[in-house]
Amino acid sequence: MTRLRETLNDIADEAPLVNLADVAIAGYRRRRRLTTGAAALGTALVLAAATVATTVPWQHQQPAASQDAATVPDLPAGKVGPLSHAYQTRCEVTTQRSLNCDDVEWRVVTAAGATYRVPQALAMTTKEWRVPVSISRDGRMLAYYSRQAQAHVIRDLMTGTEVTSPVPITEDRIGAGSMLVVSDDGRYVVFDPREGSKDPGTLIDVRTGRTVSLNGKYEVVSAKGGVVELVRYVKTDLWLMPVTGGGKPVRFKGPYIMFNEVSPDGRTVIAVHWDRRNRDLKTGTVTVLDVKSGRVVRTLPIRGLPKDNKYTALLSTGPWTSGHEFTVVYATKERVATYAVDADTGQARQLTGYQRAFGELVLPGVGEPVS
Repeated sequence: MTRLRETLNDIADEAPLVNLADVAIAGYRRRRRLTTGAAALGTALVLAAATVATTVPWQHQQPAASQDAATVPDLPAGKVGPLSHAYQTRCEVTTQRSLNCDDVEWRVVTAAGATYRVPQALAMTTKEWRVPVSISRDGRMLAYYSRQAQAHVIRDLMTGTEVTSPVPITEDRIGAGSMLVVSDDGRYVVFDPREGSKDPGTLIDVRTGRTVSLNGKYEVVSAKGGVVELVRYVKTDLWLMPVTGGGKPVRFKGPYIMFNEVSPDGRTVIAVHWDRRNRDLKTGTVTVLDVKSGRVVRTLPIRGLPKDNKYTALLSTGPWTSGHEFTVVYATKERVATYAVDADTGQARQLTGYQRAFGELVLPGVGEPVS
């Protein structure tokens, strides 16, 4: 049972989640419970204050995700360029309709369109929990867990340099819904061992080995500009915590989900209001919230999203591409696509499109898998 699912059950325990709205919620904060008897046989679909926005290196066309492992080269040493996305290959559905996840692996796709296997990045634990990877907002940094090192590794795709965290993390700490976020400069990683538990997360300074324990009731959204953005559900709180610790959360009135990073001016954040009919998820409506006072700045219906009756749903919010545009991930029956949305008018323009052919899809600056 994920933390967000528990929240939604508390809010509307008699209201069933339906169609892609259900997929959006379960996918957004579920951290894939991929065991042989769990995890659907199909796919479940998915930065604190700073002074500047970023160019999101998502590409407009991505190679097919069904390439055989023998035809995909390993990630080479040296510079390969920023990443467009990473994806985890699917488990094999056996003739007995169970799942064989022995060959699941992480692959990355560069903004230029090259696909590489990343065999050193652990994809599944021995208990068959998904092991997360994280990509920085600009696509430069890739963070993953190395079974050999028993620690997290940060790879700079622009130089090829790798830094292994001096803080060991045993594999058995990686549980259901484990989460990983890397900062833009690669200095910090935030590790959440298990969603829906009281197990504290850990903020790691990979340069010094200094760690800060994070309240297990919160989930990480981003790490940038020396600040970690944390969210607690049910009593919806946003905590912009300095990397050294401290600060205090801001309380929002009403349940909100799908927080993105704080806007470049440090004043607002985008989230989705939740009610028992999940109307905002289905219609593609977000709420602009003031990060200092907790008040609602405005409700923003997104215009220009495709409509496909009951099969459309908002899956995630994402990074800001400028001072006035933020990103969202949106699904139709056949596709997952990213859009840049004007924060004043709600007008959307498509950035990328993906066929729903991944086991997990990870985008730069988006803390959750979106497919």
